[in-house]
Order: sequence, then structure tokens, then C-alpha cells
Amino acid sequence: MTEIKLYKTTTKGLKIIGMCLPFVAIGIWMITDNPYGSTEYIMGWVGTCFFGLGLPVGLFQTFDKRPQIVITENGIWDRTTNQDEVKWEQIIEAYPLDIHGQKFISLVTDDTFVFKKKPYKWAAKINEFVGAQNLNLHLGQINIDEIEFTNFINQLSQQTIDERRKTIKTFKVKRTNFSVSDLQKILSYIFISLTILILTLSSFVAFWIVMGVMGVSALTARWRPDNAIIRKYAGIATWLGLVNMVLLFGTMKVYDNVTEEVGEKLAIEIEEFHRLNSTYPTDIKSICRNTEFNFLEGLFANQIDYKSDDNDYELEATMIFGKLRKYDKNNSEWR
Repeated sequence: MTEIKLYKTTTKGLKIIGMCLPFVAIGIWMITDNPYGSTEYIMGWVGTCFFGLGLPVGLFQTFDKRPQIVITENGIWDRTTNQDEVKWEQIIEAYPLDIHGQKFISLVTDDTFVFKKKPYKWAAKINEFVGAQNLNLHLGQINIDEIEFTNFINQLSQQTIDERRKTIKTFKVKRTNFSVSDLQKILSYIFISLTILILTLSSFVAFWIVMGVMGVSALTARWRPDNAIIRKYAGIATWLGLVNMVLLFGTMKVYDNVTEEVGEKLAIEIEEFHRLNSTYPTDIKSICRNTEFNFLEGLFANQIDYKSDDNDYELEATMIFGKLRKYDKNNSEWR
């Protein structure tokens, strides 16, 4: 039997894993870095459990090698519809449909096609509202041009069985390949994400502005399905906001570790200087030169303001969100 089998791409599964994994990592960090029963500890568990559910889903999408759509000279079958094969003679028309960025091909069938299970009334109303049929081929997980595929289905539905065999044998799947414009988009998104991160770290006000824009964008993307352009850019803004949150939490974690390590090393060296000289150093440049810092620690050490007198010393630094903090020598942390 002449047939075409269309399989899922690994892209969607990897996207799901890529989106969930950073939030799982943040959740685990919040669990391990905060005391039992604290708000941060509980939120860490909530985030880990919620986004952790996406990991097995992503893995299944990535490694599922079963064909999703099978096309033969007799008809077409889609695993996601949970229906029997649709005979070509039963298809009146096929047309493409875009619902919130998800690609579908809606099939208009005649009365001879019998559903294995009658669609729910609420589902039929939703289909009618978005312009879909009760039978829709889902292309969200298949790398294929939906317009060409729609024309292919309409062509087969009008042909004889012998003509279908020839058409199927000569049909070549036109995939949406990675292009230079795709690379440019990725690079622009990276640049925008880093710019937003720098702005967010600059002040607490900027952080809340970014969060507000992300929230408005998410609501707009959800409740403006009639305007594709607005929905598209609102969706992009939402994802950029989520990426910013992941980058922000990661940066804050690294920053906390680096600053506390630098403060502890400097305090040890200053106290050692005092023990040997019975006085505190007048500046910490020589202390910094003699202390083993890595690149990030060295950058932060150069930003520290040092004050001293005969009896004590003080370390100050401007932290994330522009906050001025002092180093607590007794607890080895910045306050």
C-alpha cells in the first residue's frame, strides 16, 4: 500500500523541557537554600512540582517515534483525533486554521463519516466559535507547510484511487527549515533578553515595570484571539518576561554567592592584617591584590567601599536594585 507517514518533531518536546527545567532548578535552589516551612521553601516545592510535570511530557514528546498522521490511497488518519481513518470520498473540503499560534487543518466531512465518539456540545460550540470543524488535524508537532499540505489533501479528495497512488508517490514533504532570518530572530531575542535583564537589575522599579508588562502581555495574548498581530507580539513579550525571571533569579543566586564569598575573604584578610600590625589597613587595594579572587569576585571586590579607624572597619557595597548594604562580620553576610 502506498502511504506517507508524518512524525512528530523533537523541537516541541525540547522546548517544553527547556522552558520547565530552569524553573525546576530555581525551585530546587529555593528548597535547599531556605529553612523548612518558610514561604520561600514552600514556593520552591510548588514551582518544582508544577514545572516538574512538564519534564516527562517533554521527554515523551521528544522520544515518541510513532507516526502521528498516515496518508494512504484510501484515506487519512491522525492519532490525535482518536478517530478512524477518514476516507477520501468522505472529505468535502479541507482548510488551514491558526488558533493562538497552533496550526490545524479542519476537515469538512459528509454524513457518511461516523465519529467513534460524538463530540461534546461544549467542544462543538468552541469549534464553531474559532471556525474549526469537529474533525481537525493537529500540525503543532509536525514540521510541514500547512498550506501545501491542505492543498495536497484537497487534491487527493478529488482524485481516483489510481491517481492518488501516483500523487502520494510524487509528494515531497515541504518542511519549514531553519534560515538566516531565524538566526537573526534568535540573536535579537538574546540581545533583548540581556537588555531587559540589565534594566531589571538596575532598580526595583524597573523590575516591577517588566513584571507588569509581562502580565498585561499574557492577558492580551489570552483574550485578543481576533487580532493575530497583537496576539503574536503579546506572546513574545510574555515569553521574554518569563526568560527574564529565570535569568534574574539565576543572576541573583550567583551574585549572592560571589558577594558573600568576597566579603568573607576580605574580612579574614583584614583581621589577619590587624592581628599582625595591631591596626586596620588604610585601604583594601593591597588586601585585594593579595587575596585569591576569581574573575567575578575580583570585579565585585573593586566596587567595595572600605572605611576604617583604630578600633574597627566597615565594608559597604551597592548591590542589585541599587541597594547600599554593609557587611556583617559576625554573621558573614551583607545586610
